[in-house]
Amino acid sequence: MTAKVKELSKGMVAQLHLALVIAIDAKLLVLDEPTLGLDILYRKEFYNQLLSDYFDEGRSILVTTHQIEEIENLLTDLIFVRDGEIILNTSMDEMSQKYCEVMVNLDQKQQAEDLNPIAQREVFGRRVYLYEGVEKQVLEALGEVRSPSVADLFVAMMKEEQ
Repeated sequence: MTAKVKELSKGMVAQLHLALVIAIDAKLLVLDEPTLGLDILYRKEFYNQLLSDYFDEGRSILVTTHQIEEIENLLTDLIFVRDGEIILNTSMDEMSQKYCEVMVNLDQKQQAEDLNPIAQREVFGRRVYLYEGVEKQVLEALGEVRSPSVADLFVAMMKEEQ
């Protein structure tokens, strides 16, 4: 409590800045990489505290981050920006309805590729394909269907138009 700011560690300075920002009663709170410099325990605690102290119907929080997996469960809307251009603007509900992943066995690889996935990757000897706008019933015939994580969708969207 008696230390000067310049004597604090990087993590402690980050915590101080976040405490000051959160203390402001604003309708829109904009945070750019807010947990940079914090260890995992403080990052988790920060987001829990942020929601409990700040969240209500009349306020919004805009977070820009590369640590997508840390905040995925807190999101209501997604906006992906590449080179100053919005390439995705959707709600989390719309994302789970519009995008699907399916894990297929290698013997179904061609059938999966015929449906024009927007991305694919290998996981434990099986292929995971990401689709936009393909009916879940069609994909269920190929394998295990699930909603993609925000991080997986982000990686796919960043690669898709390059």
